[in-house]
Amino acid sequence: MPFVFFILLLGIALILYDDYGGFTDEILEIQTAAVNAKYILSKFPAWFANTEISVPIIGKLQNMPDLLSYDDRTYGTAVMMPSIFINQIPGVELNAAQFLNFRRFYTFLNFYFAMIAFFILLKIRFKNALIALTGTIMLMLTPRFFAESFYNCKDIVFFSWVMVCLCGIGWYMMKNSRWGLVLFCFGFAFAANTRLAGFFLWPAFLIISGLNHWIRKIRNPNIIRSWLLALIVSLLLFYAVTPYLWGSPTTRLSEGIRFSSSQITDRETELLTEANLKPLGQAELFLGNYVDTKQIWYYLPVWMGITIPVFYILLFMAACFGIGSSVLPAILKRKFSADLLFDWFCLAFFLTGLIGIILLKMNLYNGWRHAYFLYAPFIYLAVLGFQALLSMPVKNHVLRTCKNAALLCMMLYSFFSTGSWVLRNHPLDFVYFNEIGRNYAQQFSRDYWGVASKNCILDLLKEFNGRRISLDLNADYTWGSIEYSLMRLPQKEQDKFDPVWKTENAEYLCYSYKNTPGNQHSIPDFEMIKTYAIDGYDVAAIYKRVRNFKWPGAE
Repeated sequence: MPFVFFILLLGIALILYDDYGGFTDEILEIQTAAVNAKYILSKFPAWFANTEISVPIIGKLQNMPDLLSYDDRTYGTAVMMPSIFINQIPGVELNAAQFLNFRRFYTFLNFYFAMIAFFILLKIRFKNALIALTGTIMLMLTPRFFAESFYNCKDIVFFSWVMVCLCGIGWYMMKNSRWGLVLFCFGFAFAANTRLAGFFLWPAFLIISGLNHWIRKIRNPNIIRSWLLALIVSLLLFYAVTPYLWGSPTTRLSEGIRFSSSQITDRETELLTEANLKPLGQAELFLGNYVDTKQIWYYLPVWMGITIPVFYILLFMAACFGIGSSVLPAILKRKFSADLLFDWFCLAFFLTGLIGIILLKMNLYNGWRHAYFLYAPFIYLAVLGFQALLSMPVKNHVLRTCKNAALLCMMLYSFFSTGSWVLRNHPLDFVYFNEIGRNYAQQFSRDYWGVASKNCILDLLKEFNGRRISLDLNADYTWGSIEYSLMRLPQKEQDKFDPVWKTENAEYLCYSYKNTPGNQHSIPDFEMIKTYAIDGYDVAAIYKRVRNFKWPGAE
């Protein structure tokens, strides 16, 4: 059954991967990968000088900026970098649209691999394939994560490799398996490369595995040698895939970790200042107000509480209660199983990350995407809560049967409710709010990356009557994404549009609700002709000019 599930999931991904629109940082991410690739290949000057490598949209690698002076130099691209070399494969020649769509599927593969790793972890921990499969479906039916797995090549990729790393740690702790150590090495290296904040996974593994050895009296020299080797190899692998660190690893690692607390580059600050806008994170729409997220301690808990399926939250709370009640008996009896230690580790990982983000006043914006990595221990603990409730002892057979039947019915209802919501609202499922959050969604940021812009463009094609459609590409309305959504269409469809950069010259425009409260946003000289709404809150809209026409032939 699990094999069939993963095959079906891959088939679903092949159908859905190009459904979502462009997103704000899409081209920048490709350029950052190209900058890193140039820096690596420049270490082989004789070969690189005589080899022409061109990346769709970006151009020749040789023309890329230097990594060490590049604004986004601290963003690692080891996971996504191979995708920019797709056209170097003999017989492959993707155009810009095909290349962008290919990267969507490539991005999803990271999440797909994380789901496989999560299944393995759950099967090892609970020794039950059905529980493991249930937990994996819970992860899949987390709408924001599943939707963003097709385009968010930063935060979802980081989450994915944190999950792989977590699987490796659990596998090693519970089975003393070298395969667990291998997964940890790659999971840590790629997670820390994607976001340097992931470097803290290394000391976390050092501490929990060291405690595991000491408490459980693991003295086997082969196990200890393998563990020490993994600690060394993981650091070397991280260094190898992170060219930014080459030459001065300590200084640059420190710089990168400091940057992780702000998540905004000098270039972004400069652009926002020129536009007379506040830096990212200092004017986020939250509960109907524009706030500096660093000053609102409950910003992250609220966002998580309104965008994670409610039943998962309840199961997570059950796991926390269960773990809390297990501490004293374990200490008194001096019985610490690897399973129990790993459960404690996941809860400590989640709470340390959550509290650390709050106390250190880390800069968050665009919902809670920068903290998506916390969902790895969260979803594990939610599955733990489900399994704990199922196995909770009830002496009366009838009551025990009723209890388990009720739990299974609630899980099935959660799957049905969430799954049907996704089917009804795809491809706008990236703006999922749970049953609590839907009542307040108008007070929060929604389409912060302009992903709904593809829906707008596809519907605007219906307006084509032989005259090219004058479409506004002003970044103020879809945060730069509509240009990238247009680039992903076949050329014959792109040719039906006349892209313009000044709103005063446009006949149509699309608008994404990023930091706009309420619904029915009005734009001077335009009227709304189509709205994309979910559960009573607007996500995006199409507007048509009704006055002040300023293009040749306009009436």
